[in-house]
Order: sequence, then structure tokens, then C-alpha cells
Amino acid sequence: MPADEVPAEIAAALNESAFGLLQLEGVNGIDVGVDEADEYTLRLLVSNPDDPPGGLPDSIGGFAYILVAGTPQLEQGGIPDQQTYGMPGRDPIMGGIQLGPAAIVGGDVHAGTLGCVFRDPAGFPVAVSNAHVICGAVGDAIQQPAPQTDPAPTIERLGSLQQCLAPDTPSLFPGGLVSGSFDAALCSVDGARTAEVGRIADIGVATAISSPRIGSVVRKRGYRTGVSHGVVEGTLGAYKAHNHDGSERWMLLGQVSIVMIPDLGLNPQGVWSRSGDSGSVVVNESNEIVALHWGGDGMRGYATDFAPIAIAFGLGL
Repeated sequence: MPADEVPAEIAAALNESAFGLLQLEGVNGIDVGVDEADEYTLRLLVSNPDDPPGGLPDSIGGFAYILVAGTPQLEQGGIPDQQTYGMPGRDPIMGGIQLGPAAIVGGDVHAGTLGCVFRDPAGFPVAVSNAHVICGAVGDAIQQPAPQTDPAPTIERLGSLQQCLAPDTPSLFPGGLVSGSFDAALCSVDGARTAEVGRIADIGVATAISSPRIGSVVRKRGYRTGVSHGVVEGTLGAYKAHNHDGSERWMLLGQVSIVMIPDLGLNPQGVWSRSGDSGSVVVNESNEIVALHWGGDGMRGYATDFAPIAIAFGLGL
């Protein structure tokens, strides 16, 4: 069930109602999923479906809806990666490993996951992660692994920040959140670090770039959680992205949600993601890259359709 198969009336009801509903305290997002009868339905993400926020409508644009537990949180981390992948002297650079800005601010190391290495339009290797993980000023140094000393060793330099796509559109409501469709960033891979285009640690080599479909089984590798498995359950999502302190940072539009498969054999840590997994790419069963993970709340992850990101950055495998 791809997003373009969602009935136009349901998509219109979501688009017309999203901003108003997201002004209600306790409403964290709205998207399109499927109900128990496998029919498209609108879903409201709330902190606790058993204790829903006040002021909810009886219907959304004339359509019934269901409540789903969800509080999207950006997953930048600061714990050093203990994996051996990509460490200086043990290259190549690949997806699913740690990276971060070279600058250590206030004693805090900011780290996330390098999603995957692609080729830019000129054929050079470039790395993709989230804007909230590595974006500062274009040209800033990016390290792999994230720095643990200041200054960071030159041998750990990955490259420099090339481009950022982050929410920057003013809210439709006074004092509201800035909004946008991307939380993505691109950095170069310096010649001193060898890289393998398309390879993701513990997953393999990506076969193509595509878009997520509702019901698809997917997986990702974040540097904190390792490989986790889930199912795409929501599309066309408008979600409030929260910082670690619970404050609201921005609103992301046109997103997807993924629910963890409740199987400890597939997900031994019992979560889809943890802090530090931001920037992971999500792949389907055909090893196609379909989304860029930016946040989660344990059971669920939130991500951006990767096809538009690839077009915006001019990426290829």
C-alpha cells in the first residue's frame, strides 16, 4: 500500500485538519494507516490512548479515526560507539556506524548514525545523516567516529558538511513550530577514508532507492541499537518532533511511521531505536533504501521517504 494509493478524500481530510489538531495539547501527530479490517484510516498519535487529550473531534473531515501511542523524539546521542566498523585503520566507511560534528560544545559530544554512503552527481562518495545530528555551518568538519577529545584526531575526520535540509517554514499559527519535509544532511567523504557505496553494516549492500509502503517489513542499523526490524504502519504523517527534554522542536510533514515487530529474536533489545540511531537508513526486504530514520519512542520509529531526499541531494548508488 504505497502513499499514492491512499484515497484522495482521506488525504485531503488529513491535510485540512493536521495543523489544527496538532495545536491540541497531547496530540503528537496524525497520519494514514490501516485498521483491523486492513482499510485505510486516519490515526492520531497521542501520549496515552487510554487517557486521550481533551478537545478531540468526533471525526476528522467526516472520517472516523483511531488513537495510537506515539511521541516522536529526535534521537541524537552522545555515547561512544563500541563497534569496530569504520574505525580509522579498519575502514571502509559504510552505513550504520557512528558520526558527529567535530566541535564539542559545552563538553557534550553529539553523535548519530551515518545512514549510508552514496555517490553525488559528480561520482564522489558522500555520506547522509540527519540535519539535527550534524548540521551547523556548511564546511564544518564531521568526524567518524564522533569526537571524544577536543580537538579530535585528524585521522578520525570523515569530511565536511555540504548541505542541510531542515524545517524552516514558519508555522501557520503565531508562535507555532517551524515545519518542513526533511531532516537530512550531506557530508563529503575525504580521500583519506575509504568508503563502500551502498553498504550498510550487518545488513549488506543496498540494491536501489525507493519509497516505503504500508505493510512492508523493514529494518535499519543504528549505531546504538544495531539492526532492528519493523513494519511500515503509517504514511503522509505530520508529526511534532520533540527534543530529549520534551520540548517541541519542529513539525515534520509527509513522514512515515514504523512499528517494531514484537519478536525478541528479531529485536533482542525490545525497541526499534534509541538515542544515537538518528540518521539510519531504512531498507525493505529487497534491500532497497526507502526511508531516513530521524526519531522514535521505543516501539515506533519515524522517518522520511528517501526518494525525495535522493532527488534533492542528487544521490545514486
